[in-house]
Amino acid sequence: MKVVRIVLLAGLLFLPASLSFGQSDLPRGLYGLSCGGLFPAGGFNDHVSQNGFGLDFYYGRRIGQAPLFVGLEISVSFYGHVRRQEYLEGIPEVGVDVDTYNNIGQGLLFIRLQPRRGTVVTFIEGLAGISDLFTETTISGRGYESEEISSETNLEDFTVTAGAGAGLSVRLDKSRGRDPDRARRGGFLEFKVRYMAGGRADYLKKGSIVVEGNQFTFTPERSATSFVTAQVAFSWFF
Repeated sequence: MKVVRIVLLAGLLFLPASLSFGQSDLPRGLYGLSCGGLFPAGGFNDHVSQNGFGLDFYYGRRIGQAPLFVGLEISVSFYGHVRRQEYLEGIPEVGVDVDTYNNIGQGLLFIRLQPRRGTVVTFIEGLAGISDLFTETTISGRGYESEEISSETNLEDFTVTAGAGAGLSVRLDKSRGRDPDRARRGGFLEFKVRYMAGGRADYLKKGSIVVEGNQFTFTPERSATSFVTAQVAFSWFF
């Protein structure tokens, strides 16, 4: 696919820079938080008409003296939202909001190749794990989403996923960058793009649930669940 070639090309361009690293005072690990857009690709894009948004948390440890980090990442994304107003049976005076979210939760193992020096550095990464695609409908007070009355998972399916990405990491505290041979600890602002190749799964999209009076039906889709993400992150090396 074109997207895969772009990600791999970016990784090859970043690789030479990742091999120029120092040898002293190496960071032991990293943790961070990222957020950004989710863009369906391939068969998933053929069925899903909406882009999404996601939030990730990750933690990794360095492997020996190598510029490699391995770790765990947990992410939650949504790729569609529908809201409607209803009245509970027998209580016509009070309306409620009915919200349906199409979601993807992921548990991923990752390996990240990143240089040990520089105020601005590049990195590449590989990821593999499990995707949980689920659609959930909640009822809350009109205009008060935090006041949840009830919720139900309409459909849920699991599949495997794997992918690759590349990014740019910029030190936030530039005063610590005077020694170019010193390993860089502290906070970094990062920009990264990924392609995640997801296995086939059943899922719902916007319009899959049809409500008629007190009855509803839904029509699941089934396809590969691949997507591209473009994210901004904050990472802390310690």
